[in-house]
Amino acid sequence: MLYLSMIPSQLKAIFILVLICTVGFTASAQVFPLKLSANRKYLTDNRNKPFLVKEISAWGLIQALSENDEAAFIDSVKRKGFNTLMVSIISFDTRFAGGPPNWQGIPPFKILGDFSTYNTAYFDHADRFLRMAQQKGMEVLLVPCYLGYKGDKNQGWWSQLLSPANSVDKSHAYGRFLGQHYKGFSNIIWVAGGDNKGDSTLSPHIDNIIGGIKEFDKRHLWTGHFESKQGTNWPSEHPRYAQYIDIDGLYAFIEKDLGKDAPQYKTELAHYGKGKMIFQMDQSYEHDIPHVADNENPQWIRRKNYEGLLSGCAGTSFCPGLKDNPEYVFKNWQPLMNTGGMTEARNCFNLFSSRAWQRLVPDTSNKIITEGRGQFGSINYVCAAQTTDHNTYIAYLPLGGTLTLNLDVLKIKTARAWWYDPRNGLAVPIGIFAAQGTKKVTTFTGEDWVLVIDNADIQLPKPGK
Repeated sequence: MLYLSMIPSQLKAIFILVLICTVGFTASAQVFPLKLSANRKYLTDNRNKPFLVKEISAWGLIQALSENDEAAFIDSVKRKGFNTLMVSIISFDTRFAGGPPNWQGIPPFKILGDFSTYNTAYFDHADRFLRMAQQKGMEVLLVPCYLGYKGDKNQGWWSQLLSPANSVDKSHAYGRFLGQHYKGFSNIIWVAGGDNKGDSTLSPHIDNIIGGIKEFDKRHLWTGHFESKQGTNWPSEHPRYAQYIDIDGLYAFIEKDLGKDAPQYKTELAHYGKGKMIFQMDQSYEHDIPHVADNENPQWIRRKNYEGLLSGCAGTSFCPGLKDNPEYVFKNWQPLMNTGGMTEARNCFNLFSSRAWQRLVPDTSNKIITEGRGQFGSINYVCAAQTTDHNTYIAYLPLGGTLTLNLDVLKIKTARAWWYDPRNGLAVPIGIFAAQGTKKVTTFTGEDWVLVIDNADIQLPKPGK
Protein backbone atom coordinates (compact mmCIF):
# COMPACT_ATOMS: atom_id res chain seq x y z
CA MET A 1 0.00 0.00 0.00
CA LEU A 2 1.25 3.47 -0.91
CA TYR A 3 1.14 6.01 1.93
CA LEU A 4 1.26 9.75 1.33
CA SER A 5 4.24 9.97 3.70
CA MET A 6 6.25 7.76 1.33
CA ILE A 7 5.92 10.29 -1.52
CA PRO A 8 8.61 13.00 -1.87
CA SER A 9 7.26 16.35 -0.71
CA GLN A 10 7.72 17.99 -4.11
CA LEU A 11 5.44 15.36 -5.66
CA LYS A 12 2.70 15.38 -3.02
CA ALA A 13 0.80 18.31 -4.51
CA ILE A 14 0.78 16.68 -7.94
CA PHE A 15 -0.30 13.34 -6.48
CA ILE A 16 -3.19 14.92 -4.56
CA LEU A 17 -4.34 16.90 -7.62
CA VAL A 18 -4.34 13.78 -9.79
CA LEU A 19 -6.24 11.85 -7.10
CA ILE A 20 -8.90 14.57 -6.81
CA CYS A 21 -9.32 14.78 -10.59
CA THR A 22 -9.56 10.99 -10.89
CA VAL A 23 -12.21 10.73 -8.18
CA GLY A 24 -14.22 13.58 -9.74
CA PHE A 25 -13.87 12.05 -13.19
CA THR A 26 -15.14 8.67 -11.96
CA ALA A 27 -18.04 10.21 -10.02
CA SER A 28 -19.24 12.09 -13.12
CA ALA A 29 -19.13 8.96 -15.24
CA GLN A 30 -21.17 7.01 -12.65
CA VAL A 31 -24.15 9.37 -13.00
CA PHE A 32 -25.43 7.48 -16.04
CA PRO A 33 -27.67 6.01 -17.27
CA LEU A 34 -30.57 8.21 -16.24
CA LYS A 35 -34.02 6.74 -15.79
CA LEU A 36 -37.49 7.92 -14.95
CA SER A 37 -38.39 8.10 -11.25
CA ALA A 38 -40.96 5.74 -9.80
CA ASN A 39 -43.69 8.37 -10.23
CA ARG A 40 -42.38 9.21 -13.74
CA LYS A 41 -42.21 12.92 -12.87
CA TYR A 42 -38.43 13.41 -13.04
CA LEU A 43 -35.15 11.69 -13.89
CA THR A 44 -32.86 9.89 -11.48
CA ASP A 45 -29.23 8.97 -11.98
CA ASN A 46 -27.51 5.61 -11.62
CA ARG A 47 -27.45 6.10 -7.83
CA ASN A 48 -31.19 6.94 -7.72
CA LYS A 49 -30.36 10.57 -7.00
CA PRO A 50 -32.84 13.04 -8.59
CA PHE A 51 -31.39 14.68 -11.71
CA LEU A 52 -32.65 18.20 -12.39
CA VAL A 53 -32.24 18.87 -16.12
CA LYS A 54 -30.18 22.05 -16.55
CA GLU A 55 -29.85 22.27 -20.32
CA ILE A 56 -27.82 24.55 -22.55
CA SER A 57 -28.67 24.66 -26.25
CA ALA A 58 -25.47 23.81 -28.13
CA TRP A 59 -26.81 22.62 -31.47
CA GLY A 60 -23.60 22.77 -33.50
CA LEU A 61 -21.13 21.67 -30.85
CA ILE A 62 -20.22 18.33 -32.48
CA GLN A 63 -19.32 19.98 -35.80
CA ALA A 64 -18.24 23.52 -35.00
CA LEU A 65 -15.27 22.97 -32.69
CA SER A 66 -12.16 20.85 -32.33
CA GLU A 67 -12.29 18.18 -29.67
CA ASN A 68 -10.07 20.26 -27.40
CA ASP A 69 -12.45 23.20 -27.71
CA GLU A 70 -15.45 20.92 -27.20
CA ALA A 71 -13.88 19.80 -23.91
CA ALA A 72 -13.21 23.40 -22.90
CA PHE A 73 -16.81 24.38 -23.67
CA ILE A 74 -18.23 21.50 -21.63
CA ASP A 75 -15.95 22.36 -18.72
CA SER A 76 -17.06 25.99 -18.90
CA VAL A 77 -20.79 25.33 -18.91
CA LYS A 78 -20.44 22.69 -16.20
CA ARG A 79 -18.84 25.31 -13.95
CA LYS A 80 -21.97 27.41 -14.54
CA GLY A 81 -24.17 24.59 -13.27
CA PHE A 82 -25.35 23.01 -16.54
CA ASN A 83 -25.55 19.22 -16.75
CA THR A 84 -27.27 18.68 -20.11
CA LEU A 85 -26.37 19.59 -23.70
CA MET A 86 -28.83 19.81 -26.58
CA VAL A 87 -26.84 18.79 -29.65
CA SER A 88 -27.47 17.59 -33.18
CA ILE A 89 -25.35 14.60 -34.12
CA ILE A 90 -25.38 15.86 -37.72
CA SER A 91 -25.87 19.58 -38.27
CA PHE A 92 -26.81 21.17 -41.57
CA ASP A 93 -26.37 24.86 -40.92
CA THR A 94 -23.93 26.91 -42.95
CA ARG A 95 -23.23 29.16 -39.95
CA PHE A 96 -21.40 26.45 -38.03
CA ALA A 97 -21.43 23.18 -39.98
CA GLY A 98 -19.87 24.39 -43.23
CA GLY A 99 -21.18 24.07 -46.72
CA PRO A 100 -21.34 21.18 -47.41
CA PRO A 101 -21.58 20.18 -43.73
CA ASN A 102 -18.53 18.65 -42.10
CA TRP A 103 -16.34 18.43 -38.99
CA GLN A 104 -12.71 19.44 -39.56
CA GLY A 105 -13.23 18.62 -43.25
CA ILE A 106 -14.86 15.24 -42.57
CA PRO A 107 -18.49 15.04 -43.78
CA PRO A 108 -21.11 12.89 -42.04
CA PHE A 109 -22.06 11.29 -45.37
CA LYS A 110 -19.77 10.27 -48.20
CA ILE A 111 -22.44 11.31 -50.71
CA LEU A 112 -24.30 14.46 -49.71
CA GLY A 113 -27.99 13.70 -49.31
CA ASP A 114 -27.53 9.92 -49.31
CA PHE A 115 -28.23 8.88 -45.73
CA SER A 116 -27.04 5.33 -46.33
CA THR A 117 -23.45 6.47 -46.95
CA TYR A 118 -22.60 7.44 -43.36
CA ASN A 119 -18.93 8.22 -42.88
CA THR A 120 -17.40 6.21 -40.02
CA ALA A 121 -14.57 8.75 -39.60
CA TYR A 122 -17.15 11.43 -38.78
CA PHE A 123 -19.12 9.24 -36.38
CA ASP A 124 -15.91 8.15 -34.67
CA HIS A 125 -15.58 11.81 -33.70
CA ALA A 126 -19.20 11.91 -32.53
CA ASP A 127 -18.45 8.83 -30.41
CA ARG A 128 -15.48 10.53 -28.77
CA PHE A 129 -17.60 13.60 -28.07
CA LEU A 130 -20.36 11.58 -26.40
CA ARG A 131 -17.88 9.63 -24.27
CA MET A 132 -16.19 12.86 -23.24
CA ALA A 133 -19.56 14.37 -22.30
CA GLN A 134 -20.36 11.29 -20.23
CA GLN A 135 -17.02 11.42 -18.43
CA LYS A 136 -17.65 15.06 -17.60
CA GLY A 137 -21.12 14.29 -16.22
CA MET A 138 -23.16 15.65 -19.13
CA GLU A 139 -26.41 14.17 -20.38
CA VAL A 140 -26.93 14.77 -24.12
CA LEU A 141 -30.27 15.54 -25.73
CA LEU A 142 -29.27 14.13 -29.11
CA VAL A 143 -31.08 14.99 -32.32
CA PRO A 144 -30.48 12.19 -34.87
CA CYS A 145 -31.41 14.36 -37.84
CA TYR A 146 -32.15 18.05 -37.29
CA LEU A 147 -34.89 18.79 -39.83
CA GLY A 148 -34.76 22.59 -39.76
CA TYR A 149 -37.13 25.25 -40.96
CA LYS A 150 -39.08 24.46 -44.08
CA GLY A 151 -38.19 26.93 -46.79
CA ASP A 152 -34.63 27.56 -45.53
CA LYS A 153 -32.24 25.15 -47.22
CA ASN A 154 -29.32 26.57 -45.24
CA GLN A 155 -30.74 25.21 -41.96
CA GLY A 156 -31.68 21.59 -41.49
CA TRP A 157 -31.71 18.32 -43.42
CA TRP A 158 -35.29 18.46 -44.64
CA SER A 159 -34.36 19.22 -48.26
CA GLN A 160 -31.59 16.60 -48.26
CA LEU A 161 -33.96 13.93 -46.95
CA LEU A 162 -36.27 14.67 -49.88
CA SER A 163 -33.51 14.93 -52.49
CA PRO A 164 -33.16 12.43 -55.38
CA ALA A 165 -29.98 11.10 -53.74
CA ASN A 166 -32.00 9.77 -50.80
CA SER A 167 -34.97 7.46 -50.27
CA VAL A 168 -37.13 6.19 -47.42
CA ASP A 169 -35.11 2.95 -47.38
CA LYS A 170 -31.88 4.93 -47.05
CA SER A 171 -33.35 6.93 -44.18
CA HIS A 172 -34.24 3.62 -42.53
CA ALA A 173 -30.69 2.38 -43.03
CA TYR A 174 -29.39 5.52 -41.32
CA GLY A 175 -31.72 4.95 -38.37
CA ARG A 176 -30.60 1.32 -38.08
CA PHE A 177 -26.98 2.45 -38.10
CA LEU A 178 -27.62 4.93 -35.28
CA GLY A 179 -29.56 2.36 -33.25
CA GLN A 180 -26.86 -0.28 -33.53
CA HIS A 181 -24.03 2.17 -32.99
CA TYR A 182 -25.38 4.15 -30.01
CA LYS A 183 -27.43 1.61 -28.10
CA GLY A 184 -24.52 1.11 -25.68
CA PHE A 185 -24.01 4.80 -24.84
CA SER A 186 -25.46 5.65 -21.46
CA ASN A 187 -25.85 9.46 -21.57
CA ILE A 188 -28.29 9.92 -24.46
CA ILE A 189 -31.90 11.05 -24.70
CA TRP A 190 -33.05 11.01 -28.34
CA VAL A 191 -34.87 14.06 -29.71
CA ALA A 192 -37.16 13.68 -32.71
CA GLY A 193 -37.67 16.52 -35.17
CA GLY A 194 -35.91 19.85 -34.86
CA ASP A 195 -37.85 23.07 -35.62
CA ASN A 196 -40.09 21.16 -38.00
CA LYS A 197 -43.28 19.15 -37.67
CA GLY A 198 -41.88 16.38 -39.86
CA ASP A 199 -45.23 16.02 -41.59
CA SER A 200 -46.30 15.41 -45.19
CA THR A 201 -43.53 13.91 -47.37
CA LEU A 202 -41.05 14.05 -44.49
CA SER A 203 -43.12 11.70 -42.33
CA PRO A 204 -42.00 8.41 -43.92
CA HIS A 205 -38.36 9.45 -43.54
CA ILE A 206 -38.67 10.45 -39.88
CA ASP A 207 -40.73 7.37 -39.04
CA ASN A 208 -38.07 5.18 -40.59
CA ILE A 209 -35.17 6.96 -38.86
CA ILE A 210 -36.92 6.62 -35.49
CA GLY A 211 -38.05 3.07 -36.27
CA GLY A 212 -34.55 2.10 -37.39
CA ILE A 213 -33.05 3.42 -34.15
CA LYS A 214 -35.65 1.64 -32.05
CA GLU A 215 -35.03 -1.70 -33.79
CA PHE A 216 -31.72 -1.91 -31.92
CA ASP A 217 -31.85 0.77 -29.22
CA LYS A 218 -34.64 -0.02 -26.80
CA ARG A 219 -33.09 1.55 -23.70
CA HIS A 220 -32.93 5.28 -24.37
CA LEU A 221 -35.76 7.71 -23.68
CA TRP A 222 -37.27 9.91 -26.39
CA THR A 223 -38.61 13.45 -26.52
CA GLY A 224 -39.32 15.75 -29.45
CA HIS A 225 -38.54 19.23 -30.74
CA PHE A 226 -41.09 20.32 -33.29
CA GLU A 227 -42.16 23.61 -34.88
CA SER A 228 -42.55 26.27 -32.17
CA LYS A 229 -46.20 26.99 -32.91
CA GLN A 230 -49.37 26.25 -31.04
CA GLY A 231 -50.22 22.55 -31.24
CA THR A 232 -46.67 21.20 -31.54
CA ASN A 233 -45.01 22.81 -28.53
CA TRP A 234 -45.44 19.55 -26.61
CA PRO A 235 -44.20 16.44 -28.43
CA SER A 236 -46.79 14.29 -26.67
CA GLU A 237 -49.46 16.21 -28.60
CA HIS A 238 -47.94 15.67 -32.03
CA PRO A 239 -50.50 13.59 -33.94
CA ARG A 240 -47.82 11.55 -35.69
CA TYR A 241 -44.95 11.19 -33.22
CA ALA A 242 -46.66 11.18 -29.82
CA GLN A 243 -46.38 7.38 -29.79
CA TYR A 244 -42.59 7.63 -29.42
CA ILE A 245 -42.47 10.22 -26.61
CA ASP A 246 -41.36 9.19 -23.11
CA ILE A 247 -40.70 12.64 -21.62
CA ASP A 248 -42.46 15.85 -22.61
CA GLY A 249 -40.11 18.69 -23.50
CA LEU A 250 -41.82 22.06 -23.90
CA TYR A 251 -40.45 24.02 -26.86
CA ALA A 252 -41.90 27.54 -26.88
CA PHE A 253 -39.29 29.82 -28.42
CA ILE A 254 -41.68 32.77 -28.22
CA GLU A 255 -44.25 32.64 -25.44
CA LYS A 256 -47.04 34.19 -27.50
CA ASP A 257 -46.85 31.22 -29.89
CA LEU A 258 -48.69 29.29 -27.19
CA GLY A 259 -51.79 31.34 -27.96
CA LYS A 260 -54.55 30.73 -25.43
CA ASP A 261 -52.20 28.46 -23.45
CA ALA A 262 -49.84 31.36 -22.61
CA PRO A 263 -48.20 32.36 -20.33
CA GLN A 264 -46.00 29.29 -20.19
CA TYR A 265 -46.95 28.30 -16.67
CA LYS A 266 -50.54 27.70 -17.83
CA THR A 267 -49.57 25.00 -20.30
CA GLU A 268 -46.95 23.59 -17.91
CA LEU A 269 -49.48 23.18 -15.12
CA ALA A 270 -51.91 21.53 -17.55
CA HIS A 271 -49.31 19.03 -18.78
CA TYR A 272 -47.93 18.30 -15.33
CA GLY A 273 -51.35 16.89 -14.52
CA LYS A 274 -51.20 14.45 -17.45
CA GLY A 275 -48.60 12.22 -15.81
CA LYS A 276 -45.51 12.39 -18.03
CA MET A 277 -42.32 14.06 -16.91
CA ILE A 278 -42.24 17.60 -18.30
CA PHE A 279 -39.31 19.98 -18.67
CA GLN A 280 -38.47 23.25 -20.42
CA MET A 281 -36.44 22.46 -23.52
CA ASP A 282 -34.42 24.83 -25.67
CA GLN A 283 -35.76 28.19 -24.51
CA SER A 284 -34.53 31.71 -23.77
CA TYR A 285 -31.85 32.55 -26.32
CA GLU A 286 -30.26 35.61 -24.77
CA HIS A 287 -30.21 38.62 -27.17
CA ASP A 288 -31.21 36.44 -30.13
CA ILE A 289 -33.76 37.04 -32.87
CA PRO A 290 -36.49 38.23 -33.00
CA HIS A 291 -35.20 40.58 -30.23
CA VAL A 292 -38.44 40.65 -28.28
CA ALA A 293 -38.98 40.37 -24.53
CA ASP A 294 -38.51 36.57 -24.61
CA ASN A 295 -34.80 37.01 -25.32
CA GLU A 296 -34.10 40.68 -24.56
CA ASN A 297 -35.78 41.17 -21.19
CA PRO A 298 -33.79 39.44 -18.40
CA GLN A 299 -36.84 39.39 -16.14
CA TRP A 300 -38.86 37.51 -18.75
CA ILE A 301 -36.11 34.92 -19.03
CA ARG A 302 -35.92 34.55 -15.25
CA ARG A 303 -39.69 34.46 -14.97
CA LYS A 304 -40.07 31.54 -17.35
CA ASN A 305 -37.28 29.55 -15.66
CA TYR A 306 -38.59 29.99 -12.11
CA GLU A 307 -42.26 29.61 -13.00
CA GLY A 308 -41.56 26.42 -14.92
CA LEU A 309 -39.78 24.79 -12.00
CA LEU A 310 -42.70 25.80 -9.76
CA SER A 311 -45.26 24.49 -12.26
CA GLY A 312 -44.15 20.88 -12.44
CA CYS A 313 -41.15 21.03 -14.76
CA ALA A 314 -38.25 18.74 -13.84
CA GLY A 315 -35.72 20.86 -15.70
CA THR A 316 -35.15 24.11 -17.51
CA SER A 317 -32.87 25.55 -20.19
CA PHE A 318 -30.99 28.58 -21.44
CA CYS A 319 -28.68 29.69 -24.26
CA PRO A 320 -26.35 32.69 -23.80
CA GLY A 321 -25.51 35.24 -26.45
CA LEU A 322 -24.93 38.80 -27.54
CA LYS A 323 -26.77 40.52 -30.37
CA ASP A 324 -23.85 39.99 -32.73
CA ASN A 325 -22.66 36.69 -31.25
CA PRO A 326 -25.12 33.83 -30.64
CA GLU A 327 -23.50 31.02 -28.67
CA TYR A 328 -24.84 28.16 -30.81
CA VAL A 329 -22.69 29.15 -33.82
CA PHE A 330 -19.50 28.86 -31.71
CA LYS A 331 -17.58 31.60 -33.50
CA ASN A 332 -16.55 33.32 -30.26
CA TRP A 333 -18.14 31.43 -27.41
CA GLN A 334 -15.68 32.12 -24.56
CA PRO A 335 -16.97 35.65 -23.66
CA LEU A 336 -20.52 34.28 -23.52
CA MET A 337 -19.75 32.17 -20.48
CA ASN A 338 -20.04 35.28 -18.32
CA THR A 339 -23.11 37.06 -19.66
CA GLY A 340 -25.76 38.30 -17.27
CA GLY A 341 -28.07 35.53 -18.41
CA MET A 342 -25.51 32.83 -17.60
CA THR A 343 -25.10 34.19 -14.08
CA GLU A 344 -28.84 34.35 -13.51
CA ALA A 345 -29.38 30.84 -14.90
CA ARG A 346 -26.84 29.57 -12.39
CA ASN A 347 -28.63 31.43 -9.60
CA CYS A 348 -31.82 29.61 -10.57
CA PHE A 349 -30.07 26.23 -10.64
CA ASN A 350 -28.48 26.90 -7.26
CA LEU A 351 -31.75 27.77 -5.58
CA PHE A 352 -33.63 24.68 -6.68
CA SER A 353 -30.66 22.38 -6.15
CA SER A 354 -30.49 23.59 -2.55
CA ARG A 355 -33.98 22.26 -1.87
CA ALA A 356 -35.85 18.99 -2.51
CA TRP A 357 -37.05 20.20 -5.91
CA GLN A 358 -38.21 16.71 -6.92
CA ARG A 359 -40.84 16.85 -4.15
CA LEU A 360 -42.32 20.17 -5.22
CA VAL A 361 -46.00 20.09 -6.14
CA PRO A 362 -47.52 23.19 -7.77
CA ASP A 363 -49.81 25.16 -5.46
CA THR A 364 -52.79 26.66 -7.28
CA SER A 365 -55.21 26.47 -4.34
CA ASN A 366 -54.93 30.03 -2.93
CA LYS A 367 -55.06 28.49 0.54
CA ILE A 368 -51.51 29.47 1.50
CA ILE A 369 -51.26 32.73 -0.47
CA THR A 370 -54.57 34.38 0.29
CA GLU A 371 -53.87 37.89 -1.02
CA GLY A 372 -51.46 39.52 -3.45
CA ARG A 373 -51.12 36.65 -5.88
CA GLY A 374 -52.52 38.40 -8.93
CA GLN A 375 -54.75 37.09 -11.70
CA PHE A 376 -54.18 33.56 -13.00
CA GLY A 377 -53.35 33.83 -16.69
CA SER A 378 -51.43 37.08 -16.26
CA ILE A 379 -47.64 37.25 -16.60
CA ASN A 380 -47.66 38.89 -13.16
CA TYR A 381 -49.28 35.89 -11.44
CA VAL A 382 -47.34 34.43 -8.50
CA CYS A 383 -46.46 30.80 -9.19
CA ALA A 384 -45.75 28.68 -6.13
CA ALA A 385 -45.10 25.10 -5.02
CA GLN A 386 -44.69 23.13 -1.81
CA THR A 387 -42.76 19.91 -1.18
CA THR A 388 -44.82 16.84 -0.36
CA ASP A 389 -43.17 16.63 3.09
CA HIS A 390 -44.22 20.28 3.77
CA ASN A 391 -40.62 21.25 4.55
CA THR A 392 -40.31 23.93 1.84
CA TYR A 393 -42.64 26.39 0.15
CA ILE A 394 -41.38 28.55 -2.76
CA ALA A 395 -43.15 31.39 -4.56
CA TYR A 396 -41.89 33.57 -7.44
CA LEU A 397 -43.12 37.19 -7.43
CA PRO A 398 -42.60 38.65 -10.94
CA LEU A 399 -43.05 42.26 -9.80
CA GLY A 400 -42.39 42.05 -6.09
CA GLY A 401 -45.09 43.31 -3.75
CA THR A 402 -46.87 42.06 -0.64
CA LEU A 403 -48.29 38.59 -0.02
CA THR A 404 -50.66 37.58 2.73
CA LEU A 405 -49.93 34.05 3.92
CA ASN A 406 -52.09 31.61 5.86
CA LEU A 407 -49.34 29.92 7.84
CA ASP A 408 -51.60 27.24 9.31
CA VAL A 409 -51.82 25.56 5.90
CA LEU A 410 -48.04 25.06 5.74
CA LYS A 411 -48.46 22.23 8.29
CA ILE A 412 -45.23 22.96 10.16
CA LYS A 413 -44.63 24.31 13.66
CA THR A 414 -41.92 26.90 13.02
CA ALA A 415 -41.05 28.65 9.77
CA ARG A 416 -37.77 30.14 8.58
CA ALA A 417 -38.36 32.52 5.67
CA TRP A 418 -36.06 34.15 3.12
CA TRP A 419 -36.17 36.49 0.16
CA TYR A 420 -33.98 35.13 -2.64
CA ASP A 421 -32.68 37.63 -5.20
CA PRO A 422 -32.61 35.95 -8.64
CA ARG A 423 -30.30 38.66 -10.00
CA ASN A 424 -27.38 38.08 -7.62
CA GLY A 425 -28.20 34.74 -5.98
CA LEU A 426 -28.23 36.16 -2.45
CA ALA A 427 -30.72 35.12 0.23
CA VAL A 428 -31.88 37.70 2.75
CA PRO A 429 -33.49 36.43 5.98
CA ILE A 430 -37.07 37.43 6.73
CA GLY A 431 -36.99 35.69 10.08
CA ILE A 432 -38.04 32.70 12.16
CA PHE A 433 -41.61 32.63 13.44
CA ALA A 434 -44.40 30.33 14.56
CA ALA A 435 -46.31 28.96 11.56
CA GLN A 436 -49.67 30.06 12.89
CA GLY A 437 -52.30 32.54 11.74
CA THR A 438 -51.65 35.01 8.92
CA LYS A 439 -48.55 36.97 8.02
CA LYS A 440 -47.76 39.64 5.44
CA VAL A 441 -44.40 39.66 3.69
CA THR A 442 -43.18 42.44 1.40
CA THR A 443 -40.29 42.48 -1.06
CA PHE A 444 -37.55 45.11 -0.84
CA THR A 445 -38.15 46.44 -4.37
CA GLY A 446 -40.65 46.18 -7.19
CA GLU A 447 -38.36 43.77 -9.03
CA ASP A 448 -38.84 40.01 -9.10
CA TRP A 449 -38.07 38.11 -5.89
CA VAL A 450 -38.40 34.53 -4.70
CA LEU A 451 -40.00 33.72 -1.35
CA VAL A 452 -38.61 30.61 0.36
CA ILE A 453 -40.26 29.30 3.52
CA ASP A 454 -38.66 26.28 5.23
CA ASN A 455 -39.51 24.11 8.18
CA ALA A 456 -37.11 25.63 10.71
CA ASP A 457 -36.86 22.37 12.64
CA ILE A 458 -34.85 20.60 9.91
CA GLN A 459 -32.29 23.43 9.56
CA LEU A 460 -31.93 23.59 5.77
CA PRO A 461 -29.04 25.65 4.42
CA LYS A 462 -29.45 29.17 3.10
CA PRO A 463 -31.34 29.09 -0.24
CA GLY A 464 -28.91 28.79 -3.11
CA LYS A 465 -26.17 27.13 -1.06
